[in-house]
Amino acid sequence: MTRQFDVFHNPSRSGRVDRPFILIVQAPYLDHLKTRVGGPLVTERALRRELRLNPELPVQGQNYYFSPTELVTFPLQLLHQPVTNLEAYRDRIIAALDLVFTGI
Repeated sequence: MTRQFDVFHNPSRSGRVDRPFILIVQAPYLDHLKTRVGGPLVTERALRRELRLNPELPVQGQNYYFSPTELVTFPLQLLHQPVTNLEAYRDRIIAALDLVFTGI
């Protein structure tokens, strides 16, 4: 079972260097689906950061930046054991998504 704001290792081997983790943003209401919407957590060197758009989030002792403009759908079978959950950063994550979808 995945939860909103769970973090997983990026299932795409080719993208793991600069985007090592995926943050699930899909609401629990849609848990019956066989996919999850998520966006990458990106290394500092791979992103020209905009403060509100790319909140800094800690995973395994390192800081990464959420990139909500790169959202994608992942089949559940590619998401194995979560590394952590970033519910504590919910406000920052939702603010970044709001900026993408509503411009506010």
